[in-house]
Amino acid sequence: MRAGARSVMKWFAGLYVILIIVQVFLAGEGIFGLNNIKHDCTTTKIANECLGNSKTLDPHRALGFFLTLPGALLFLIVALLAWHGNKRIRTVSIVLPILLFIQMILPGLGRWVAALHPVNAILVLGLFAWLFVQLRRETPAEPASTPGAALA
Repeated sequence: MRAGARSVMKWFAGLYVILIIVQVFLAGEGIFGLNNIKHDCTTTKIANECLGNSKTLDPHRALGFFLTLPGALLFLIVALLAWHGNKRIRTVSIVLPILLFIQMILPGLGRWVAALHPVNAILVLGLFAWLFVQLRRETPAEPASTPGAALA
């Protein structure tokens, strides 16, 4: 069961690397979309209403929800089932879901704390990439063979 969970964790980590890169793209698209809305509005009052009611960051928020709540919980379950023998890999695989949960909370904590949201994203991306590389380097355990098994 642990070998299967480790295999799932490896591909789960690789999927997270890809999805976090997509998240960065969606954040950039949403931010520059806000800038386009601001230039389309004619007065300051209308501009504030346009920006306040904008939905340009909704795709980033939606994918972020799935990455930080159900995805993080599933990853934690897989990491606990895998319970990797390498202490560093085990620690990173358990800390990552916690960092993902913190990632969800950061934007609502005020301007200066929310500024840590992209910093934490870079950290999480790096850790998932490191974990994926480490798990890819491992060779699957071969079944132990006995000398008499080849003759039978």
